[in-house]
Amino acid sequence: MKRVFKYAVPANDEFTLSMPTGARLLSVQSQLGEPFLWALVDDAAETATRKFALRGTGHDAEGLEGSVFVGTFQLANGRLIFHLFDLGER
Repeated sequence: MKRVFKYAVPANDEFTLSMPTGARLLSVQSQLGEPFLWALVDDAAETATRKFALRGTGHDAEGLEGSVFVGTFQLANGRLIFHLFDLGER
């Protein structure tokens, strides 16, 4: 069955999330001061590990070749701006 799932985004330069294979990334936003990623998933699909990169505005953007931009979100009342990139299923 297709569903929208929510995933917490950790404050790491690179991280992985376990999600159903083929998940379609919808949005990244902060909710109550914490960053989350929403994805449209087939909850009957096999689970895969998906790798992501998180970069702050003005930070080193090396290693993002071949990535897909997911979105930008703000924390600390807009004082911190982050950009999330999908590095693909592993």
